[in-house]
Amino acid sequence: MQTDPQVSPIRYTARCADDVGIACYRFANPGGVPVIVVHGTFSSHEGCTGLARQLADDGMDVWSMDWRGRGGSEMPDGPFDFDTVAQVDIPAVLKLVQTETGKRSAFFVTHSGGGLIVGMWAARNPELANDSVHGLVTMAAQAHLAAERPQHRQRIAEMAQYLETIDIIPPRQLGVGSEPESAALMRQWCRWNLDGAFLGSDGFDYLPALTALNFPLLCLIAGGDHFVAPRAGCESFANAFGSTDHTVRHCSQEHGFAEDYEHGRILASTPARKEIWPLIAAWVRQRAKTA
Repeated sequence: MQTDPQVSPIRYTARCADDVGIACYRFANPGGVPVIVVHGTFSSHEGCTGLARQLADDGMDVWSMDWRGRGGSEMPDGPFDFDTVAQVDIPAVLKLVQTETGKRSAFFVTHSGGGLIVGMWAARNPELANDSVHGLVTMAAQAHLAAERPQHRQRIAEMAQYLETIDIIPPRQLGVGSEPESAALMRQWCRWNLDGAFLGSDGFDYLPALTALNFPLLCLIAGGDHFVAPRAGCESFANAFGSTDHTVRHCSQEHGFAEDYEHGRILASTPARKEIWPLIAAWVRQRAKTA
């Protein structure tokens, strides 16, 4: 059964180990392959709705989540960072999807920081991830190479200094995003890029740990994104995975795409709807044959 793309998704709540409720929106296709869609920073599931509906219209059972502290999800009592979202939110959502669908494995389709948190969770739980992740799609995802240019390093350093003075970043405060964001989380991103190292808050080194992961990976690099997720950073993140089914695409005019996609446009734009979304759907469909 294919979902009607105009029908509102069904809302579920995944209850985390720390009792925070994570909102999940299901574009239901019972029997279809489960696909969990994960947004990035300063965003919510709403930014991924177009892509989620398209995947559902292609017959997939799509679940689009909100990280803690935004959208329909609950705000935790204390500060949180990428490690929190990765190690607490992601397993709660995966468990919910497994319970509701009766299927052991799911695909993850992610944008920006969404790809990082799935990778971070998987890196610390490789056996579980290899058993329960049927494939991962990342769009414009990198962790530690945004400060290679002097002007970008200065910008990130100034951002990090400002973030020391607040707990929650209001929407649009930094010129991006529709949702508030955790200052602790963004301080972590600044530190990764200023130090050139993708380390957890406890010192865990994520890049070498990714080599233990063997599920299929599709990495889409936004050709016009030279700051948040530059090509070198995206390639470094993607190439750290141990996957043998490993595809990296540079989404730029030079490589046959309609435009040099910027950070947000690779997820949501008219050209993305025409060529990025179908590319993702085809990749998932091909690998779903063995799901």
